[in-house]
Amino acid sequence: MPVNGKCPRCAFKAPVTCFADAAEHGALLQAFSDLPREVQKQFLKYLSLFRPASGCAIQPTKAERLTRDLADLVAKGYISEKGKVDRTCSPVSWAMGMERMQELAGTLDLPMKNHNYLRSIVYKIANQVDGHKEQQQRQQEIDGTHRVSRQPSEEGMSEIMRKFLAQHGEQHDAE
Repeated sequence: MPVNGKCPRCAFKAPVTCFADAAEHGALLQAFSDLPREVQKQFLKYLSLFRPASGCAIQPTKAERLTRDLADLVAKGYISEKGKVDRTCSPVSWAMGMERMQELAGTLDLPMKNHNYLRSIVYKIANQVDGHKEQQQRQQEIDGTHRVSRQPSEEGMSEIMRKFLAQHGEQHDAE
């Protein structure tokens, strides 16, 4: 954990413990630390979409709730949408979705109230990735070149995911 922190809103710099104390005894900081690194990189910018229209800072309890809700969604490892098949979903897909929302910030009805719009964007990303994997697998089965591999590969990644990983780096934790 870094020794110093910086407020994304006002650029105030102080020891991280100062931010932890200000965030209701560190609950927000703890919730943030539960997010995968790929998601953490995009999260603070994404959280700004929930800031009140008055320009005031987001309440720590609301920020903590939003952070915990997102951590729960990411931890599932899949995403679902009503009436559609569940799709596997990596933290990278969630980060890509948050980045996409930042790009669309000018067209969104702000402040956001929940993660539903992010979920719909991430579902589209996961659906594209899974669809591409399924298409490749079917083609390999037809060609007779299908092999079972337990190692992740770039073969099943969409072009958008490759670009995101190239831009933000790929971080895998050894399990």
